[in-house]
Amino acid sequence: MFLAPLFLMAAGVGATVPFFLHLMQNRRRTRLPFPTVRFLKKAEKNTSRRIRLENFLLWLLRTMIMALLGAAFAMPMVRSGGLGWLGDAPRDVAIVLDASYSMGYRVDRGTVWDKGIETAIAIIEGLRDPDRFCIYIAREQPEAIVAEPIANKHEGILRLRALQLGQSESRIIPAANAAMKALLKADSQREREIHIITDNQALPWQPIAAGAVEAQIAPKTPVFVTLLGVSAPENTAIASLDLQPPVARRGSEMKAQVKLRRTGPPADTTLSLFIDDREISRKHVPAADADSTEPAFTLPVLEVGVHAAKIQTPEDNLTADNAFYFLIRIQEPMPALVVGSDSETLFLKTALRTGLGSASAVESTSPEKLTEKPLSRYSSVILCNALPLFGQAIGVIEAYVKAGGVLVIFPGMAAKPDAYTPWTALPATPRSVDDLPLAQRNRTLSWDQPQHPLVRSLREGIGIPTVAIRRKLAFDNVHEGAQRIVSMGANQPFLLDRQFGAGHVLLFSVSADRTWSDFPLSPFFLPLLIQCADLGTGAGPRTPFEWATDWLPLSDRFPEWKTPPSLSGPDGQPLSVRASVIDGRTVLNAENLKMPGFYSVTSSAEPEGKPVIAVNLLREESNLTPVIEAEIAKHLGVEDTAVAHDLESLRSLITEHRIGRTFGEHLLWIALLLTAVEFVYANVLGRSTGASRGGAGSPGAPSQGIGTGSAKTASAGEGA
Repeated sequence: MFLAPLFLMAAGVGATVPFFLHLMQNRRRTRLPFPTVRFLKKAEKNTSRRIRLENFLLWLLRTMIMALLGAAFAMPMVRSGGLGWLGDAPRDVAIVLDASYSMGYRVDRGTVWDKGIETAIAIIEGLRDPDRFCIYIAREQPEAIVAEPIANKHEGILRLRALQLGQSESRIIPAANAAMKALLKADSQREREIHIITDNQALPWQPIAAGAVEAQIAPKTPVFVTLLGVSAPENTAIASLDLQPPVARRGSEMKAQVKLRRTGPPADTTLSLFIDDREISRKHVPAADADSTEPAFTLPVLEVGVHAAKIQTPEDNLTADNAFYFLIRIQEPMPALVVGSDSETLFLKTALRTGLGSASAVESTSPEKLTEKPLSRYSSVILCNALPLFGQAIGVIEAYVKAGGVLVIFPGMAAKPDAYTPWTALPATPRSVDDLPLAQRNRTLSWDQPQHPLVRSLREGIGIPTVAIRRKLAFDNVHEGAQRIVSMGANQPFLLDRQFGAGHVLLFSVSADRTWSDFPLSPFFLPLLIQCADLGTGAGPRTPFEWATDWLPLSDRFPEWKTPPSLSGPDGQPLSVRASVIDGRTVLNAENLKMPGFYSVTSSAEPEGKPVIAVNLLREESNLTPVIEAEIAKHLGVEDTAVAHDLESLRSLITEHRIGRTFGEHLLWIALLLTAVEFVYANVLGRSTGASRGGAGSPGAPSQGIGTGSAKTASAGEGA
């Protein structure tokens, strides 16, 4: 195939020029008298053969030069794929566009997303009339914008311009598979192409988990990948936040600890804390500490209620992850309910009243009257040798824990091992009560879960805790979902924790009085009980923030909501809340919580809205580590993969594939080389012919012979 086939005619005409020039050369003859004519005729015959061969080679070189020049200007093209010389076959083209929020990275005067839209439009505009296209968006799940190939370019461009950048991560391989299925459903006689438009990020190419769906690109389907992001992106984001406690009593201390994620070379950064739209604090983080430390803010004393807060990083090229939103919930102090006799709860009540600073912070009751108490009013329920309990009491307590309460169990001699059997919420089932010999009573406690809220603040300032234990519970098996928080030796639990529903169940191995150990006299008895009370305050279904999601079960987080609330998003637009009845219970679900920020409930009492949910984008997408280009073909499982970095290079790759690769420049170089060979060869022939004409006499002069004979010899011009 040639781009300028008319030059082939010029090549044919030019190739005949050397032939006619050789025919038109003058064969000048010179008569020389020579006595022995037969010898001259024989020499003339041999010389003529050699000259004809030399002239043929020279003519061949000149013909090839003229033919190559004409062919070079005709621009020959060779297809790199598809149907070879049949370059006009119609095509079905699938466009896969990455819509993750990392595509919002700012470059030049816009974003990578803007460049991606324009690139997709350029691909569509470059199609011919018989060609068709489909469009798929790579999000967490593939989204079809044009599900089946169509030829209406105007419709496709309008849909592309109406697209909005996503607020989550993306997966390219599932979207490419969906696009491939759409192409396979179409006409099999058409050529197929897949165009993937994304940034340089490696994350969307990686499988979500082991056993993820592999690429299913059909053989001989070329894939064009356009990486529009920068080669060395830089970004600083808050990867996660830990608020302790999640819900605090008024006047208690709260801390917000963050973990940073940095892409690019180390750099200093600054974190700013905002509460209720006011900047409260600012913290400088040196470059050396950005990845190794977890900066923490101590929150100020706040009024009772819900406070909207955020921690913000400095402005950078990726603005979507610059702020991390969360809610601070401050509530009135809730008392702890202690269940047991006065003698067995003496140390416990004294410690709680001292630590909480109020006698009203602790209430007590007997096991028999436990069901008369409204347990939802208490931050925690503490059982001190209160077992066994009858079935109704166990059901009430476990329902309280499921709703977000905290149950603390201290054993005693009244409870035999079978008294724990009816419970379903315990972290472990005791096997027996063991008395320890004198030599084994001194035990050093160890923190098995140093990041657990109960012991996180106890690891500093109290040294190595040691207790004298005379009697303890022995356990057969620890529940699969339970944690050993504190141990008193190898595989010997001292404190166990199990999350049950939205709450926690804490089980000690020793009693709360001095009959089993000197634990009530140890320096960490008081702070550990205070941590249990705070855990009860912060326990429950309401978390400081939620990750962006398609739907959120509201009934689990707000059990008091019986009817759909008037929920609005960060942009003020109403949010869809669906209600359904399951097993006689009304279940509420909110849909499309994708936008980061605060979601509020509006009512006649609060028309401006009360923040109830804080939503953050998933921070895996903030990792902008570039993809390795050599691995793209491996991810796709396609050898015929071309990678471009901008629209111009993509157009060159498309032209090379659809039209072919031009070899005009190569032909010009060959013609130049043959011209040099012809020049040298012609000069060599010219010199040899001139020397033969000169003979023994002067160069260029005809030789004079003796006698009456004569001979004809070729002139020097004939050799040329």
